[in-house]
Amino acid sequence: MSPHRVLSPCKSLRRQRGVSLVELMVAMVVGSLVILAAGSLFQEVNANAREVLRLADRQAVLSYALDTITAAVRRGDASPGDYVLRPAPDGESCTLHEVDSGEPLVDGLAYDGSCEDDQVLEDLGGGLYRITLNLPHARTPIRLHAVDRLQAVSAAENAE
Repeated sequence: MSPHRVLSPCKSLRRQRGVSLVELMVAMVVGSLVILAAGSLFQEVNANAREVLRLADRQAVLSYALDTITAAVRRGDASPGDYVLRPAPDGESCTLHEVDSGEPLVDGLAYDGSCEDDQVLEDLGGGLYRITLNLPHARTPIRLHAVDRLQAVSAAENAE
């Protein structure tokens, strides 16, 4: 035998290593599915993040409005007619306005037919007030009680 022997085509094909066309196609399909799943997951995470940010902004605005009304009640500067609901510019919700300044405090409160029918601040007597805000998609309204400190202290002193 000569040192330079020629291999037959059959033997050379068996010795070749590599990926067949079928294996390559299967790998491409699997890779495509993984990329599609990752893209879908990315979009869902982004949508959830946007919703969380929207809700956080909404919570901050509501907190500001409730803090403003509560502070006015505690100082003795609030009465039931000081805060009113008016139809929002979108026509589908109500906006909470401070009557003295005319400035809107919160937009997008629940609309059940007439904004003017809902009372935001209610005097329960003895310096106790109830603040009520109806939110869209909420089963029950937000109710917060606040006390006029001056009236409560003077009532306590008169009781002694």
